Amino acid sequence: MSSGTSLFAALGLLGLLRCVRSCTNLIVSKGASADGSTLFSYTADSGSLYGTLGHLPAGQHKPDEKRQIWDWDSGKYLGEIDEVPYTYNVIGNLNEHGLAIGETTFGGNETLGGGEGVMDYGNLIWVTLQRSKTAREAILTFDKLVSEYGYVSDGESFTIADPNEVWVLEMIGKGKFEKGAIWVAVRIPDGHVSGHANQARIQKFPLNDSSVCVYSDDVISFAEKIGLWDSSRKKEDFSFADTYDPITFAGARLSDARVWSFLSRVAADRSFEKTYESYVLGHNVSAAARMPLSVEAGAKISALDLMSYMRNHYEGTVLDSRSDVGAGPSGSPFRARPLEWHLGADAYVHERSVGTPQAGWNFIAQLRSWLPPAIGGLLWFGVDDASFSVHAPFHGGTTRVPHSYADGNGDALTFSRDSAFWAFNTVANFLYPRWFAAAGVVQQAGEAEEHFARALELEELVAVAKYRKDPAAALEYLTAADGARADKIVQEEWALFGQLMVTFRDGFHISSLGPQAPDHGGRQGGIVPKVEEVGYSNRWYERIAQDTGDHYKVPKTSGQVQALEQTKLRTLSRGIAARDAKSPAGLHLELVV
Repeated sequence: MSSGTSLFAALGLLGLLRCVRSCTNLIVSKGASADGSTLFSYTADSGSLYGTLGHLPAGQHKPDEKRQIWDWDSGKYLGEIDEVPYTYNVIGNLNEHGLAIGETTFGGNETLGGGEGVMDYGNLIWVTLQRSKTAREAILTFDKLVSEYGYVSDGESFTIADPNEVWVLEMIGKGKFEKGAIWVAVRIPDGHVSGHANQARIQKFPLNDSSVCVYSDDVISFAEKIGLWDSSRKKEDFSFADTYDPITFAGARLSDARVWSFLSRVAADRSFEKTYESYVLGHNVSAAARMPLSVEAGAKISALDLMSYMRNHYEGTVLDSRSDVGAGPSGSPFRARPLEWHLGADAYVHERSVGTPQAGWNFIAQLRSWLPPAIGGLLWFGVDDASFSVHAPFHGGTTRVPHSYADGNGDALTFSRDSAFWAFNTVANFLYPRWFAAAGVVQQAGEAEEHFARALELEELVAVAKYRKDPAAALEYLTAADGARADKIVQEEWALFGQLMVTFRDGFHISSLGPQAPDHGGRQGGIVPKVEEVGYSNRWYERIAQDTGDHYKVPKTSGQVQALEQTKLRTLSRGIAARDAKSPAGLHLELVV
């Protein structure tokens, strides 16, 4: 290791892979965060993923012990590797030393996928978390594992962070050419923000400054060997992304646009959004038009802020899709998959936002240097769509996972009332066709997370005091608190679903008539509610009228018919008045037809 139609033709399999394995990482360096922690978010997005919180306990291993490797995506057995004498405790994508790793798949050159070996990207993350304490050590471990055992996945962008530094490492295999992988890792400057979302982001990189960039020895020579780089060109002009994952329309519109949505909100340069608007629209797709890997932050960002940025759907930007016909009557930003579709000879895409229904889990890693590592590393973990997740905090030293988030509690084909994944999926799927109710649920989620952050302040003071005398007792205290809170979140999510069902069933908005509401005393349904018709917006009624012409239009009545209708209304009014006169409270109900 050293210090237009033609555009759509490029979508093909690569574009499909991006939509199937569509993850997003948003990154905040230590100097850009509100509390001096390093932060990054990760959404693991795919319709096939089932959201649970994994746990690998710390362990000691015999000299000849092996670890079996099963492909993280397919479940296929890949082989085995040597164990190390001691492995660290890992909770989700965070270990007990405050090291966290996330990823997004960019695919890249198709000939470089599925190479020789046993290490896939998922196991590369987890094995490295078991064996490394810092980001720099993790990079060395990555290199050692793929060099010794090979790499069998497609191109990946990794976020590797500890309490002091955050790096983006991009890696792609060598296909059938040879064993191993080529890669480059760049440290995000202090005070900067970054991100990646299924498109390689590292272009040119420093060749002689290991404090900010390290890379595999053959990152350039391998490209020369297989004909991707002209050896007569200057090495300083070599671009990893433009060589191994050249930008396409899909890379800009369906991938980099998610990073743009985040950087537009937080960049110190307030012209950032407009500067790269044409690029993310796909109107100006070229290597020269691409966004920088990182930009200076305009304000300090908290973990709670980052949770809100994970709920982004391009609101208020040129990619906001809540107003076209695909949004439906409730103005949803989401579209049914596939995102890429054709009509006649023309090709189209729907937007792919950070928050998305097709998600297994998501998290924010908050890594704090001023606390003991097992306490300072915090994983704010959520399941399903980040739009509606309530993120439960888990510390890196956590020694067990609560049942509601644990493996084996339901799966992608088995519904479980005890499962966090199914609780949040139930609420989210209720809201998707009722987007008018989404804002209230998002607000409740944010309020819950703020409450957790305040509760953690006291809990961690107690834990630190315990840790000085008995680290195991401190971690047991936090494990119990984290688990109880997570289980309560699931209970409250089911209660929220009940509340939403009561309020919005059958296309109505149903609420209380107040203390004087009629009550049948258990007969004929008990308390009588207030029932209001929700209806559609004027914009949607206009669209119905445009699509159907006079099909639903009520004809203008003649004078004779109008007179008959007025007579009927007067007769009905006399009946209602007579009924009200007999009612002790004089209360009448609106009849909803």
